[in-house]
Amino acid sequence: MIRQLMLASKAIQVTEIRFEGTPGEDIISMSNCLEKMGVNIEKYPDKWKVYPPKDGLTPPNETLYCGNSGTVAKIMTAISANFDREINIDGDASLRSRSNAILSSSLRKLGCQISSDGFPCIVRGPINPTDIEIDASESSQPISALILSSIDFKKKMKLTIHGKEVSRGYLQLTTNIAKQWGLDTEFIDNSITLANWEVKTPDIVQIPSEMSLYPMAILLDNLHEKLQVEVESQDIDELLLDTLEVLENPDITKVNLRDGSDVITPAAALMAISEGGEIIGASHTKGKETDRIIRTCELLEKFSLDCIPKSDGLILSGGSYPRKPESPIETHMDHRLAMTAVILATYCGAEIKNTDIIKVTHPDFMQMINSLKLLQP
Repeated sequence: MIRQLMLASKAIQVTEIRFEGTPGEDIISMSNCLEKMGVNIEKYPDKWKVYPPKDGLTPPNETLYCGNSGTVAKIMTAISANFDREINIDGDASLRSRSNAILSSSLRKLGCQISSDGFPCIVRGPINPTDIEIDASESSQPISALILSSIDFKKKMKLTIHGKEVSRGYLQLTTNIAKQWGLDTEFIDNSITLANWEVKTPDIVQIPSEMSLYPMAILLDNLHEKLQVEVESQDIDELLLDTLEVLENPDITKVNLRDGSDVITPAAALMAISEGGEIIGASHTKGKETDRIIRTCELLEKFSLDCIPKSDGLILSGGSYPRKPESPIETHMDHRLAMTAVILATYCGAEIKNTDIIKVTHPDFMQMINSLKLLQP
């Protein structure tokens, strides 16, 4: 929905974005940033109507606050770099602790001034397109941001990916959505040619379910014998789906999270309460809201589940169920850690700090968990 909102803000006509559930705070952060740049968004319970400014986005007169969302911050950094004016970009304490070095370095090569490799930062363009290479071994977000900002490029540039790509499904998601809106180019041999393009509003913009939350549902289901969790799948990320299908196998002993960085914490908990095993390919999770390798181990150990951190993943002993922690659980402003902690606590109880952070992704989560009491005999 973050990507769809950005593209709708550059369209000629009004876009109606339909969805189920409640948009998370990351989505709200994106809409707030766009509204500061002249976009009008009418918000209804099951749809938003996006009215793009007739003369295009305008530089904001105040800081673009991106909250907890790295995706929003990187997209807004790249969009802001198209303006010949200083634009301030900031976020919460968690976002301020994360690096934006790869995108900042790329934008400097494209002629922009970037005050910092993190947040807050001041961005000044405009972008002067020229051929560049980007390391994709830590995140695909900088590449997605440049693809989306290429709508305003004055000339062609060739973007080439090097390094072992991670989170490939998210980059695939970006290119697939952009093509629906008029992008007429694609990756060939890890390179893509970008130039300005006309944004064409699709007939229907329907936001699919957030499939990266699926392991949370599997974990909840596995912890409670009499509970059955039903999940609707629609328009899903095929690379992530491959990972999720592996997690459904109770006998799995090794999971590669190269394309599933967002699921490391519930995946580890699942393996800890089953046969155990090893998570690999997850070194890039260290740059998320927290170092998810270290913090996942910390969380599981609080619930008496054995976990050993490695440079690119985790080793889980398996064969145990959670026990009530002796001290409060720290969530470190990481919504996925917090959701996993709450789910484990439905089995044994726990005091968990700062569960409000869950709202950045799933505002209805705690209400859903509380409703489970109605299922008790």
